[in-house]
Amino acid sequence: MALSLTLFEEAPLSLTFGGTLSPIQVAYQTYGTLNENKSNAVLLCHALTGDAEPYLPPPNKGWWQDFIGPGLAFDTDQYFFICSNVLGGCKGTTGPSSINPQTGKPYGSQFPVITVQDIVNVQKALLDKLNIPHLHAVVGGSFGGMQATQWGISYPHFVDNIINLCSSLTLSAEAIGFNHVMRQAIINDPCFNQGDYYEGIAPDNGLKIARMLGMLTYRTDIQLAKAFGRETKQHGQMWGDHFQVESYLTYQGEKFLDRFDANSYLRLLRALDLYDPAQGFENESSALTRIKANYTLVAVTSDQLFKQIDVHKSRQRLIDAGIKVNYHEFNSTFGHDSFLVDYDFFEPMIKQALKK
Repeated sequence: MALSLTLFEEAPLSLTFGGTLSPIQVAYQTYGTLNENKSNAVLLCHALTGDAEPYLPPPNKGWWQDFIGPGLAFDTDQYFFICSNVLGGCKGTTGPSSINPQTGKPYGSQFPVITVQDIVNVQKALLDKLNIPHLHAVVGGSFGGMQATQWGISYPHFVDNIINLCSSLTLSAEAIGFNHVMRQAIINDPCFNQGDYYEGIAPDNGLKIARMLGMLTYRTDIQLAKAFGRETKQHGQMWGDHFQVESYLTYQGEKFLDRFDANSYLRLLRALDLYDPAQGFENESSALTRIKANYTLVAVTSDQLFKQIDVHKSRQRLIDAGIKVNYHEFNSTFGHDSFLVDYDFFEPMIKQALKK
């Protein structure tokens, strides 16, 4: 079970787009042992709908279960790993479903717009509370990769290594378009009630549809064709789950309802859209030149969310800012989700990057 700390009790967190939050509860988990001089701490940043527990004791399974342990990619014999649930989430850290101390009711529609910069500032406050003075590395995949990059900008002397898996510096127009459609599915659900649905019926149909669309951006056509092809269900519904691939998407959408909140999904999708390293600086170059850490960037050629061409452009923008980028790319039938499951591909790259 995740640990928990309360932050920003005395002074509120000032948010990028205005407003404040106080207090902020943060769920986190640690793995391994912090060494005597506190030089082996590594922050793990989760993807959009992850949580603070990338590893869980069997028979349970965390989202990076097979990557964490003695001798593995994230070697608990060498490093001390910290992972926290992001601000705006719904897995133990303050988010829209949390109680607003001003009203005694869930924040709902009153929860402010948040950014990756806000999320990183909360992570820094957590590390300060844990008396961790420096990070050997920050590692993140997808949305977590954006957080890792922002760490190098916001706190350039605090981190030695940045490991960005399957993420570009900014989200493409196409990806923003997908996120827009997902949000519209949620806010047009009759039960959404402007986000104040906690005392009534949740907008489950909208959230389920949003997740189904999202799954199509995480997978590849090759993977779906191999798994389902054009196979139909024995007792399918002509306007419902007629094909096996439709049944799979419906299952994924319904399963998502058990672990996520629609308002959190809206806020985190928008934080993904809004991420801009130049926020708060004169231009992107002045922001990126602040990065002092060794920077490792890994792309998957079959990624349909953070496409190869967008990661290539991000690499060049980093190089133009004077950053030496250790770049790797490979193909995987798992597409964007490969950083969660393709251990054999990612293990040597992660170990190499952590040795810097």
